[in-house]
Amino acid sequence: MAEKPIRLVKLISHAGFCSRREAEKLIDNGEVFFDGKPYKNFIIDTKLIDRVTVKGERLRKQNTRVWCFNKRIGLVCSNTSQYNKKTIFDVFPKDLPRVVSVGRLDINSEGLLLLTNNPSLSTFLEHPKNKVERKYNVKTKGKLSEDGLKLLTKGIKVQGIRYRPLKLKIFNKENDITDFEINIFEGKNREIRKLLNFLGLKVIKLERIEYGPFKITNNEKNSLYEVKKNQLKINLEILGFINEDNFWTA
Repeated sequence: MAEKPIRLVKLISHAGFCSRREAEKLIDNGEVFFDGKPYKNFIIDTKLIDRVTVKGERLRKQNTRVWCFNKRIGLVCSNTSQYNKKTIFDVFPKDLPRVVSVGRLDINSEGLLLLTNNPSLSTFLEHPKNKVERKYNVKTKGKLSEDGLKLLTKGIKVQGIRYRPLKLKIFNKENDITDFEINIFEGKNREIRKLLNFLGLKVIKLERIEYGPFKITNNEKNSLYEVKKNQLKINLEILGFINEDNFWTA
């Protein structure tokens, strides 16, 4: 039976060398080798993976790892600076392996941001079809009508974009200040802010406290800690995530 071919840029990314886009440049520049010779094909048979080297190192499977970062307001979720603002990568320790963030939190939002060395896990957690629940504490100014509440919990269309129903619980209300617990299942760009603003509410605070089975356990802002192996295994089983490791030979 013929071996299944796989995209080489995917392998290089999964091995932790760089992003897929950067991997394309490495291949084009002749920095990826097969049996000691430059390899410029973007596809390779899985049985040949162990004969590929990048920057003098063989491609090897990485064990999936996840970190929880308690983001503070004012940081940009990007690996490049924007408008002279600090990014999350500016405050990470220098010895942190190459990671990707699972989704983003905008500059004015805070709380749980997941990081992983496994791009497939990041994609799985972000994809709407998997309906991974995200929980937020939200403080708003303004009054939410009964009709507005029904729209949020039944699904709503804003500026041509359809948003799925969300779960919403009011746990404190004083004058026109309301504290909500909001659970969403898609994570579209600035979803909560756009929905609440559309209904006439001003978001004063937005903090993510859970992402699927992952929760903040350190309340100190900018704290970063790795999820322990046994807990990570449990969490991945809860999510139903099956790691893509069958193409590795070593």
